Amino acid sequence: MESGSIRVLSRAFSILNCLARERAPLGVSEIASAVDLPKATVYRLLDSLEGERAVLGKGGRYEIGPLSLLLADAYRSQVGFADAARSALTTLRNETKETVHLFVYERGELYYLDKLESPFQVRMHSRVGGRASLFRLSAGKALLASLSPEELKELPETLPDEVAAEFPEIRARGYALDDELNEAGLRCVGAAILDEKGRPRGAVSVSAPVYRFPPEKVEVYGLLVMKAARSIREGVASLETGSHAG
Repeated sequence: MESGSIRVLSRAFSILNCLARERAPLGVSEIASAVDLPKATVYRLLDSLEGERAVLGKGGRYEIGPLSLLLADAYRSQVGFADAARSALTTLRNETKETVHLFVYERGELYYLDKLESPFQVRMHSRVGGRASLFRLSAGKALLASLSPEELKELPETLPDEVAAEFPEIRARGYALDDELNEAGLRCVGAAILDEKGRPRGAVSVSAPVYRFPPEKVEVYGLLVMKAARSIREGVASLETGSHAG
């Protein structure tokens, strides 16, 4: 009985993930094909999810429902990270005029928590709430470089040797570089956000097209993301100290 309930829950989340990725209404057949489930099963799950307002049905097509807003807001409030970081992110974006990302680290995985767009045109695939690469992104590599050997062994995926080889340089300068590794045409620098005990809470990065982010700007932006990471750490610490005092 329990395994059946877990299977139903897993299938329901696969449908929600599918709709979240597509960001557009889908028909039952399209969803069934994407999640590899029978149409009848998908229809029953959609009916239950619609009852909870997790999805909305419109003319035979379905999209993510308003329940997601409640869950997202609850997570952001619980983490307390995004609100404490917003001022530092805004400053970093204004200083560089480029796209800034905030990441949160949870149980061996990295997620986009906030994104401030560049005032200039740039096409990026990042989405708030999406999973981010620990091995390709500058933010991910900066965070990994802050982990202990024991913590690195507990990662869900095996750490590539070429990534581990970058750690001494990342630790020495305080930030990591993604030179068109995650997305062609984009260069990024990122720094880890550590708590008072030196444990990673997340990371912050600046991303820009290579024609606006030449190699001579790497150190300049690297120092700025380090400054932002320190500011965010202080903001989070102040927020947590205030909540404990209250």
